[in-house]
Amino acid sequence: MAHRDPAAPGYMFGSALGRRSLVAAAGMVLSAPALAQELWPRRPVRILVGFPAGGTTDILGRFAAQILQEALGQPFVVENRPGAGSNIAAQAVLRAPADGYTLLLGSPGTNAINPHLYSNPGFDPLTDFLPIGQIAEVPNLIAAHPSVGVRDAAGLIALAKQRRLSYGETSIGGSTHLAAELFRLMANIEATHVPYRGSAPMMTDLLAGRIDYGSDNLPSILPHIQSGSLVGIGVTSKERWPSAPTIPAIAETLPGYEVTAWFGLVAPRGTPEDVIGRASAALRMGLEKPEVAARMTELGARPLPGTPEVYQARNVTEFKRLGELIRRIGVRAE
Repeated sequence: MAHRDPAAPGYMFGSALGRRSLVAAAGMVLSAPALAQELWPRRPVRILVGFPAGGTTDILGRFAAQILQEALGQPFVVENRPGAGSNIAAQAVLRAPADGYTLLLGSPGTNAINPHLYSNPGFDPLTDFLPIGQIAEVPNLIAAHPSVGVRDAAGLIALAKQRRLSYGETSIGGSTHLAAELFRLMANIEATHVPYRGSAPMMTDLLAGRIDYGSDNLPSILPHIQSGSLVGIGVTSKERWPSAPTIPAIAETLPGYEVTAWFGLVAPRGTPEDVIGRASAALRMGLEKPEVAARMTELGARPLPGTPEVYQARNVTEFKRLGELIRRIGVRAE
């Protein structure tokens, strides 16, 4: 899909955890002062999330909603619009008025992957959306059912060379799929791919032992490892992750391996600059609070307070890098 160069003239940069965790996250006291109500927002704001409730994208959307609601004094309501790797949610946001009252929880799919995966996703992430700010980064995590009998990446690779294993992921072409495929390619193994539409159905089959191993965002899968229901094979970040220090990084076995997911808020092109500025400042202020950072770390995420420019710079970099990986793997969503 053709897209404008973000560096070109005229482009403006401004421009499942369990219910207990969700309740705790929603119940955080964020003591940011309410801002004057004569400014945006004057009524409730929707944040569309392109995945079902309970997964990492949904959890982080609710974090952002709580932060913005406390800072800006109006309700911020998460609305789940799952389907087509977040394309449905993204298209719905673009159809809405660009007035700041309908925002999108940006994921790797909407920010960088889908234009390489779908022949016509219905949007260009680098020009159709204006970045507000990042929320958090999370690694993916590859985990196996205990009956598989392996404890780490080296063991899984060795077993996969002896017999064909099956693996699941939560979104065709999404970061969990790319993480599993890059693992397979770098390990030089074959495995049967079992795709799922979301974290919940994949986790149901993985916990039941109907697939041998699976790839999901760390916040969604970590509680099952902590409970002993699954075995953590490896995180997909360059190094071990702070909230799961006993689980090796896959890069310890396969040097150079890395596929993480980053999430943030975006608005449709044409949204007023003052709306972008107020939302960005409020989000950044909330994410910088020590109690918020501690809670997100506990859930398995790393908060990423920052400017719209920093967020867009990452989108541009990952658009190119992940596009090359998708072409290497040869995956298409249609």
